[in-house]
Amino acid sequence: MLGTDKLNAGRHVVQFYGHDEELADGVAGYLLGALNRGDVAIVIATATHRRDFEARLEQAGIDLAAARASGAYLAMDAAGTVREFMAADRLDHAGFNQVVGQLIRRAGAGGRAVRAYSEMVALLWDHGLVNAAAQLEVMWDELARLDAFSLFCGYRADSVTRDAYLDAFAEVCRLHREVVGGPSSAAVAGGVLGAVRTFAFSRDAPAAARHFAVATAGRWGAGNMADNMADDVALVVTELAANAVRHARSGFTVILSARRNVLRIAVRDACPVPAEGSGPALAPAPLHGLGAVDAMANRWGVESLGSSGKTVWVELSPVIPRPLR
Repeated sequence: MLGTDKLNAGRHVVQFYGHDEELADGVAGYLLGALNRGDVAIVIATATHRRDFEARLEQAGIDLAAARASGAYLAMDAAGTVREFMAADRLDHAGFNQVVGQLIRRAGAGGRAVRAYSEMVALLWDHGLVNAAAQLEVMWDELARLDAFSLFCGYRADSVTRDAYLDAFAEVCRLHREVVGGPSSAAVAGGVLGAVRTFAFSRDAPAAARHFAVATAGRWGAGNMADNMADDVALVVTELAANAVRHARSGFTVILSARRNVLRIAVRDACPVPAEGSGPALAPAPLHGLGAVDAMANRWGVESLGSSGKTVWVELSPVIPRPLR
């Protein structure tokens, strides 16, 4: 199960999961952290997932009947809840605040901390309503500025890129403060591939990230693509991961996505982009560090995540040799 101390109030976290058991283990551990502390756990999920979560909570010794009676455990249906503030494929912001906002505020009355798990966004995504899904993620973030709570979202890995391709997959990651899950999560759909892995802060993390990225690119490679890209992938991931450890002094998440002949490597850490003149800038120096990355990349950039940190991303294309005549 996900460590019970993993999430604190105000955190917005996503898990890409490969199978329901993986999701259930993560969510149950997250909810258990609230219930064991006398706080409130909210679940907005499908009936099947609610049963899976609750079975694990009961196995962990939670008296769910008592938790429900005391208001410590609240369970709602995801599809039914989202229908309360959505019409004709459009979300009603005021309706969301009335339905979900009031739920969060009632749960936190008396000063109790609140942990919520919701898959309403994932349901919208699964139905092809990608823009509405992103809009709902933003609504959750806005609500969190008014009321302190933790939010855990779950997406099926084979669904997250169904219609939205590479940019939408990256947007899902951007809208969350942290990516969690098992050893790795991957999505393959519509000609797009994606994989995510989070690494704890340690000296060995850049090497582990390099092995993960090279192995993943190798599995995705076709013909000479993997061989040609292996060295570039290794250098890019090692450099970005080392910067996260050395300068950000934080754990980091590697997000890989590929479409056609473009591989996108993103490394997200917990250190905000420094204000101009207040710290070292992320600028390439020739033949060193980001300078080497700059020389081999199609393009690269830095995206600020505000106080949550930043994402440095690089796009690479393979060089596929012409056949000998």
